[in-house]
Amino acid sequence: MRKALVVVIVVVVLAIVCLAFIGIFGRFPDEWEWVAIVFVGVGIALTTPGVLQMFLGRACVETEFEVSARAHERSLVVFLKNPPIENGILKVLGIKREPVQSLTAEVRISEFGSKKIVAPIRHARLFTDEETSPDKWFNRIALPPTYSVAASIMVAMWDNGRKQAIILGDILRQPLFLNEGYYYAQLLIFVDGEPTEVSRQFAVGRTADELIWAKP
Repeated sequence: MRKALVVVIVVVVLAIVCLAFIGIFGRFPDEWEWVAIVFVGVGIALTTPGVLQMFLGRACVETEFEVSARAHERSLVVFLKNPPIENGILKVLGIKREPVQSLTAEVRISEFGSKKIVAPIRHARLFTDEETSPDKWFNRIALPPTYSVAASIMVAMWDNGRKQAIILGDILRQPLFLNEGYYYAQLLIFVDGEPTEVSRQFAVGRTADELIWAKP
């Protein structure tokens, strides 16, 4: 199938180059010009998958804002995944999603109305499914191509003992408790050094059930 598609690409490229030649010179190519056109067409066709891989196979981290609830535990989570290539033609050409070699994230929390910053930028804890311990987290991870969620960030959780929402601390800052109200979470995700910002409003109430993400 892949060979057949490459042949089609070669034929299409040859036709385009030939039409361009006619458009420029106003005549059909002669014998030696045809040879040159064939070499050009084959060269373009053979390099096309590499060019497509460079642009379309790059790592692409997608985010999902979810509420994780288990017994009395409740937390606001951002799931991260690097989905594989799904386009059939690209798959036939051998285009594959590249893994994320280095993924880090930072989180900042502010009041939604006043925009007052309540939690300055701090390193996010990155949890992965590869670890057996739920308490194991990292500041930097790799993210292979997968259809399932491979990592997550816990933005806030409910402290059932104090009946209050809490933002987890990092290596520099202590955990921070949140009062009732509406907040704005800004996440800066670095994929192999390239930053991407995502954000969402969330609410903190008097009970665990009132710790929720706002609709986008």
